[in-house]
Amino acid sequence: MIKITVNHAVLIALRQAFPKPANSAERALHKYVKTLEDMLFASLQRQATPMQRKLELFSISLQKLANEGGQIGPRKQRLHAWLREHGFNLVEPVVKGSNLVGTVSECKLTQWVTMVDTMAIEEAILINSTSNRDIDAHLGGDEHSNIELMHLLYPEFKRYKNNLAALEQFELVEVDVESLKSYIYWLVTDAIHISREQKDMALRQARIVLGIANVLSHHYPQRKKPSAFGRMYYEGTSIQNVNKELRRAILGNCWEYDIRSSVIAWKMGWAKEYMQTRAPDKELRKVFQATISYLEDKSDFMATVKHFTFDAESPVPKDLQTKLLKTAFTAISFGARVSSTGWKSDSGEWTNPAIVDILKNADDRRRFLADPTVKAFIAEQTLLDDYLYDKVKQERAELLKQPFLQTASGRPSKSKILAYLYQHDETEIMNVVRALAKKYGREPLANIHDAIVFRKRLGVDIKTEMEFAMQDHSGNPYWHLTAKELKRYTPRLLDVEVEEAAHRARMLAEEQFAEQYGAEIRQAMERWGFSLSSYSEAPKA
Repeated sequence: MIKITVNHAVLIALRQAFPKPANSAERALHKYVKTLEDMLFASLQRQATPMQRKLELFSISLQKLANEGGQIGPRKQRLHAWLREHGFNLVEPVVKGSNLVGTVSECKLTQWVTMVDTMAIEEAILINSTSNRDIDAHLGGDEHSNIELMHLLYPEFKRYKNNLAALEQFELVEVDVESLKSYIYWLVTDAIHISREQKDMALRQARIVLGIANVLSHHYPQRKKPSAFGRMYYEGTSIQNVNKELRRAILGNCWEYDIRSSVIAWKMGWAKEYMQTRAPDKELRKVFQATISYLEDKSDFMATVKHFTFDAESPVPKDLQTKLLKTAFTAISFGARVSSTGWKSDSGEWTNPAIVDILKNADDRRRFLADPTVKAFIAEQTLLDDYLYDKVKQERAELLKQPFLQTASGRPSKSKILAYLYQHDETEIMNVVRALAKKYGREPLANIHDAIVFRKRLGVDIKTEMEFAMQDHSGNPYWHLTAKELKRYTPRLLDVEVEEAAHRARMLAEEQFAEQYGAEIRQAMERWGFSLSSYSEAPKA
């Protein structure tokens, strides 16, 4: 939660300007501040850019703040405008937004405001804590703050007990609270291969989930947000948009089943039809050799490309290379530009192709794009992209006129149309998986687009039946599921560690006492003329 304290001089000036009716200044300022607090909170849910961190900026729509911040006085003047005109503005834009390109302003707080982030982790408390009780007390937060957070994010739950119909708007996720607390503790005390920005975002998301779960009996609601593209998204922090480690911490021990190489497998489902209409005299495995190799032996495919992409001089760590390549191939399959240079957008901002952002090293990127296997893969994806787009133009021309499937200039966007087709088919095929899971009494823990999570492993028979059902329903033989076990974050054992340390200290003290006592005995015996060596000799025959 964000709490703002406004310099009392602002209220005094507002009272002088609007003395009547009584307390109107207080009420108006309170409403404005509450609106600003909510907008600052929303801004913090997005990962900060380097500029935002350096200058302490927040992404805020000043137009929305003016509209929702309330009015004051007999002329119904917007309080936002009055504050700005009289030099009491609480925020000021550093980079102004634009309605034309859909950007909001980057703002900083002024000298009239002091902000406290009540959800910020006091890292020193966790680092210096010596008991689980201390850590739990800090992470759990107080009940009032957690309820206030829930009411801010989910106002539908203010009458939770008497308004269970509100649950229809949500999907509830069961939260492993102890695992989540352990993740937060690990993130603060031991995580080293993560940037400050990523850590701050993960901590904030984790605290939100934990705070709500503490109110709703270890459950976290995700407000449904259906997309016109076919997927089901969720507003705000959700199991879909948190990082994989935080997802593992939230869900605890479970099994994740995702569609193997989903976009590429989906496209290859159209390859047979493509061959019948575009290349009836050719062999499918020869036309799509690289793509089939990717689907059938991904590890060997990746090892070959990695060998020719990253040399000994590459700055990319070896354990990251395969991950980057997978991301690059996924981007290509979604229609990402494969050029090495960027371009200026209509707003004048410089935009890099996805490949440039993924393979940041220019030499690695050059070798990747020059590799014959990569070239073949790109060419095959282009064949399928063109075929599917032509098919839309012939059979579903109405999609070309949909504004959300067009570019900013009003032309049909090929990449958006392909994404639309894929995501609708993805949702349909995952519904097949969910229906079969329900048949066997398996309730999903979470749905993540092309993946589904269960508490227990499905077993080979059920998994195989699901794959057959997917293939039979779509006529696509390339649908397969990959199973991955997720392990919860092990609860902290600080109390045990402290007790073990105390036990070791006691043993050491006893050993030191025994040594000291023995030394004193030896000294006393020597003073009385006794020799200890005579007692250690073996008796003579």
